[in-house]
Amino acid sequence: MNKFYIFILAIISSFNTFALQTGNDSILGRPFKDFSKTAFCSYTTFHPSQYIADNNWDILCSFRTPGTKSRLDSLNIPYNESQLRLLMAGDLLTSADGVFTTKMPILDKRQTTEIRTVSKNFADSVYPVIEPKIKELISTFKMKGYTAQTYSLIFSYLLDGYIWNEGKLPVPNNIGSHGTWSGVYWAMYDKRTNDSDGTNGYGPLKVNWTDDLGYWPSHKTLSDFARCIMNNELPISDDELKTNLIKWNLVDSKGNPTIPVLKSGNGDEIDTLCNEITSQLSDAVKKYAPTIASAYKISSHDEASVIFYHEVMWDLLSLLTSNHLIEKPAILKGEEVGASHFADISFITISDQ
Repeated sequence: MNKFYIFILAIISSFNTFALQTGNDSILGRPFKDFSKTAFCSYTTFHPSQYIADNNWDILCSFRTPGTKSRLDSLNIPYNESQLRLLMAGDLLTSADGVFTTKMPILDKRQTTEIRTVSKNFADSVYPVIEPKIKELISTFKMKGYTAQTYSLIFSYLLDGYIWNEGKLPVPNNIGSHGTWSGVYWAMYDKRTNDSDGTNGYGPLKVNWTDDLGYWPSHKTLSDFARCIMNNELPISDDELKTNLIKWNLVDSKGNPTIPVLKSGNGDEIDTLCNEITSQLSDAVKKYAPTIASAYKISSHDEASVIFYHEVMWDLLSLLTSNHLIEKPAILKGEEVGASHFADISFITISDQ
């Protein structure tokens, strides 16, 4: 057994003493906007966040401690029956024999600090194990001419993308159905300084974004480009679409993509390295899941793995940037670099499976 897995077992065996119980009311009165919310989900008509209207957030926070409606009265939280029904319809709240319980994982200040301490220790330990392969992957990206996209490929393709392939970690539709949505929606007491990165998908077209990103093509332009990719209509022949895409440096004058095209599952060098890195990460994360679920009253091991992995992901991203393996491109920092640099944060994924 290698040192990394010995460390995992040691952390797990001592976790229950580390995860101290805290008062559920410590979050009451804290504004919804001050929490870090993450929706790892797919949805049909309503996104889970749409159920949190009016003062529904106060209701959810109050019922982290199960109780009857009289609990709301004692806390001076106004409510009506329709609010309770709405939260139950969204599967964020449940009721049994008149006792309400919040189903959405909401971590208070101490719990947030605790889980982030554990995730930081985890990342510090797994980093030396995966670093050689990540360096090799970065070298391969550069060799293929993807230097400008390296940051986004490591974050959006590897850490925030490939790890959900082949059942490594559960995807939204496999976690659980909640009426109008599937997956897990959770909140941490406060925000990290580096959790503003994300990935938007238009079918096979992926775009890394941050809150500071100031350049964005129209939804129609990106959707039309994605449709052409899916329908194998490349190079782009539509003159208007091609002109728009050239502006954003997504295709060349002949209509061919200028951004990386990655094929998952084809067994090439990039795919093999991504598979090895994410397999090591996901196997280790899943060993933590039962303890995380128990310590924070998360309803399933799948939900716990997703929540914990997202914390680990931010810690790994910090390590990769602080060790100068990757650097956030200027466009993601909100700098005035021009529309052509949108290509620095975009890529295409095609599954060969």
